[in-house]
Formats: sequence, C-alpha cells, structure tokens
Amino acid sequence: MFKLHKDHPWIHYILLLFGVLCISWSAILVKIADISGFGSGFYRLFFGTIGIIPVWLYFKKPIINRKGVKVAIICGVLFACDIALWNTSIMLSKATISTLLANLAPVWVGLGSLFFLKEKPTRTFWIGTAISIFGVTIIIGINEIMAANLNFGNTLAIAASMFYGAYLITVRKGRNTLDTFSFTSISMMSSTVVLGLICLFTATPLWGFSTKTWLALGTLGIIPQLLGWLAINQALGHIKPTIASVSLLSQTVFTAIFSVFILSEVLTLHEIGGAVIVLVGIYLVNRRK
Repeated sequence: MFKLHKDHPWIHYILLLFGVLCISWSAILVKIADISGFGSGFYRLFFGTIGIIPVWLYFKKPIINRKGVKVAIICGVLFACDIALWNTSIMLSKATISTLLANLAPVWVGLGSLFFLKEKPTRTFWIGTAISIFGVTIIIGINEIMAANLNFGNTLAIAASMFYGAYLITVRKGRNTLDTFSFTSISMMSSTVVLGLICLFTATPLWGFSTKTWLALGTLGIIPQLLGWLAINQALGHIKPTIASVSLLSQTVFTAIFSVFILSEVLTLHEIGGAVIVLVGIYLVNRRK
C-alpha cells in the first residue's frame, strides 16, 4: 500500500482529498457521540491506534532512524494538545467562533515554513489563505463573529491552531525518515497516552455510554483518525505543509454538506457562497504556474 510512482504527484493530492473527506466526519461523529470533548478525543485516538497496530505490524519496515521515531512522538503530543485545547475552547465559548480561530493554522504553517523549514511561501499562498479563511468566516457567519468578544475559550482555540500548524510542519520532518504506517502508528500511540493522562487528571467519564455513543466513537477512530490521517500523513510526505494546510480548510465545506444528510441541517445561501470562496482560495494555492 502507498507505493506511489514519483511521476504521478497528483496521486498524493487524491490521497489528501480522501483524507479531508474522512476527517470531515469528525465534528458530526463527535456530535452524535454526545460526550465530553476529552472523552471523544481519547477514544478517537484509542480506537484508531487499535485499528492501525495490526496493519503496522504486517507492513512494518525496519526503523533505522531513531530521530524519525522522536519526531513521530512529538507529532503525537502536538496532535493531542490540539484536540484537548480545541474541545475545551468549544466548551468555554461559541463553537462557531472557535472553528474560525482554529482555521488560523495555515497562517502559522506559513510562518513556520519561513523560519524553520526555510521555505518562503509565495504571494499566491498568502492570497489564497486569506481568501479561504474569509470563506470559512462567511460559512460560520460574520454576525456571529462580530457579536463575540475574545475570551479564554477563544484564546485556547488560537493556541489549538498553533499546535495544529506545528503538527503539519513537524510531520514533514518525520515523514522524510519513517514510512507512513510506522509514523502514523507511533504518533497515534503517543496521542492516546497524552489524552489518556488528560482524561485521568480531569476525571473525565470513559464508560457507561449507550450503544449509539460507542458506535459513533468507534467510527470516529476508524474513519477520521485511522483512514483519514493515514492518507493525509502519506500526502504530507510529498506535498508542502503550506499547501496542505490550506487544502485542509475544505473540510469545513464537506462537513457542512454531510451535515445536511446526517444531521438534517439546512445550508443557507451565505454558507454555500462561503464554501465556493473556500474552494477558490484552495485552488489559488494549489494551481501550477
């Protein structure tokens, strides 16, 4: 799996799109599960880890670079912190505002690539990023944003976007020295341990759920976490994090579309317009000269 010919870079974009479609189910499944954010975050990583370990052992390649293992562990910690802060921000403030602030990740990726990867983002990247974030703003609702004041929950959402951006940048480093299965497995195990400790110290309930909740949690671990991040991590080994970070904004669009059919939510005209703007921004970032 994932032995892709270097002359067909578009395959990595297909994998990125597949990953985005998978993680677009995250918010919907969390809503269906209807438990604490820490609990759903833990089981997302826990079930994902259980699912990937047998596959990893089957396809496992010799690990000759210990630095790659360290990077994968660091990525797992960053991803766990992103989820923990993100879920907490939703509990302390409006989910719509937290969503917008969490989508600042491409900005941090652009700055991180400039200072740490020595990859100067192009003017087109910044224009496309600004357009995409504006589109996300339209989807969420400008009135919702203007009516909100920056509080502690919003601050946590901004911090979560920084951890997410740091994760995307660090993945690029780790994927250069580890195969996709090894990198994803190690990072998932690291995230599971960190989130497990967070649940332990916050006394988060982790059992006594309904069958519907367990099914949602299991699906959350398999589809968004296992399949989604396997595909995204593979793509990140070949696509610049600046480009990938903006492309990942499209999950807002797909989540809105899926919510129409699963949660019976109705898309308004401004949400449809915002979705088109997001896709335009993504196109500008990804288009070739």
